[in-house]
Amino acid sequence: MEIVILDLEWNAAFSRRTQAYLNEIIEFGAVKFLPGQGAGEQFSCLVRPRVGKHLNAAVQKLSSITEESLDSGVSFMGAVSRFRRWAGDCVVVTWGPSDVLALIENCKYFSGDEQVPFLHRFCDLQRYAQTRMGWGTQEQVGLERAAELLGLDVSGIDHHRALDDSLETLEILQKVYEPESFAQAIQVCDEEFYRRATFKTTYIRDLDNPLVHPEHLQFTCPGCGKRLEASDKWNVKNRSFFARFDCPDCGRKFMGRVMLKLKYEGLVVNKKTFPVSEIEKPRAAEAGPVGQMDLEIVQGVGVLRFPAWAGSQTANAAFSTRIGGVSRGEFAAMNLGFQRGDRDENVAENYRRFCAAAGFDPESLVTGDQVHRTEIRRVTAEHRGQGVWTEKEVLEIDGLVTDDPAVTLVIYCADCVPLYFVDPEHGAIGLAHAGWRGTAADMAGTMVRRMAVEFGTRPQALQVAIGPSICGHCFEVDPPVAEVFQALEHADRFVAPGVGEKSLVDLWECNRQLLLAAQVPAENILVGGVCTMEESDLVFSHRKTRGRRGSNCAMLALRG
Repeated sequence: MEIVILDLEWNAAFSRRTQAYLNEIIEFGAVKFLPGQGAGEQFSCLVRPRVGKHLNAAVQKLSSITEESLDSGVSFMGAVSRFRRWAGDCVVVTWGPSDVLALIENCKYFSGDEQVPFLHRFCDLQRYAQTRMGWGTQEQVGLERAAELLGLDVSGIDHHRALDDSLETLEILQKVYEPESFAQAIQVCDEEFYRRATFKTTYIRDLDNPLVHPEHLQFTCPGCGKRLEASDKWNVKNRSFFARFDCPDCGRKFMGRVMLKLKYEGLVVNKKTFPVSEIEKPRAAEAGPVGQMDLEIVQGVGVLRFPAWAGSQTANAAFSTRIGGVSRGEFAAMNLGFQRGDRDENVAENYRRFCAAAGFDPESLVTGDQVHRTEIRRVTAEHRGQGVWTEKEVLEIDGLVTDDPAVTLVIYCADCVPLYFVDPEHGAIGLAHAGWRGTAADMAGTMVRRMAVEFGTRPQALQVAIGPSICGHCFEVDPPVAEVFQALEHADRFVAPGVGEKSLVDLWECNRQLLLAAQVPAENILVGGVCTMEESDLVFSHRKTRGRRGSNCAMLALRG
């Protein structure tokens, strides 16, 4: 049995043909493994990109691959043919399933057939190693972390280059390889394999879905163990359902969260309980500085502004506060989220009040369904009202761009980072939602490059502001999240030790570093310095209230 360890490098490229992003493969690297003999022949091949004209700056820095070096590469299907001849009939091994999914997507895009010509038998080494070493499979262990756990010295390996990563993967395989268990981990790449590999996990957001059963919404009281039904109606918040529970026996009050994830294997139900948190009353309506922003009170409504942009002739930028709305309770008072359990008429009135105070046309608002990724959409006057007054036309959008003064861009944030982009040269703007996942995936740099494609924006002329969000002193994360940020360049500038095994991550500084890497000058980057968690009586904070909150909005529109 011949085994080939394969690693790929790819570049996230936006395809005008499909109007979606493609992880376009730019490098193949592989090494043969002969059980009992060790490493065999090596394979390395650069792939000339056809979809992405420019390499992501983070990809260039991590991999040292340049656009010039890719000019001498072969086409993707040419690389597939070369690899097929070199590998022969083998078991393909990768670290995790993502490389296989990228292969399938690229084959489908470039040849129209999702079948990978050389993929007949496959082993996910990440899963095999985690099972074999007793690490569990709940959390995915990264390649470098696995090498560290196995005591391997990989200091001489050039990470994020396909051949070097395949050699590191080989060292891990040699450490954990056992013929019988490995043979059992091999999958035959038949039709079911492809269905499983391409199946997209979805989250159920409708309680009327026939897959949702009554027992999914029942909780056991943490105090006395009594089986309980929700005391009030269920609210949809992000990918989860939340409701309050009041135990009549022991008096315990708590919040129940249910996440319903539809995977290939079936429905996965995840439940969690939280103490009922105290909700602060909105701050008194008094104007003044907050962080590096100004709080304006207009017609009794609080509006946060960037002072440096006060005289801008290009764009109107604002961030909402809890001051001046009509909502009550945990939504008090300026809640701008329709699907959080507040009354729709209250939210609609809040939009009208905030837009009047901040200088936006309420009919011009456009937003998307944010999913903590880096998808960006260009919008025009035809999209006015979508996501606020009418149904969202396109889901899974975390960034919006436009050069049309007839629309106002809107994103929701309640600890996540709002990023404002203004191009005064071309009269174009962008607004992005960057949670920790979006930040780590370089939403900042992705927006800079997308505006360059759409409008000819020069990064050197771009004005960017980082709005109210959780600060580096409050954003405490567990090791798996910390490792994601520690893998980024200049991590020492935005990752610091926390309590115990936890770390503190400064999303403001991380986004600033990513903007600098995208060639935005330091003097063009504003940091608002308003922490949603520390200022939770002024703006809504998801962490501070454990999800019992309304929604803040960032808004941005061209003037004229």
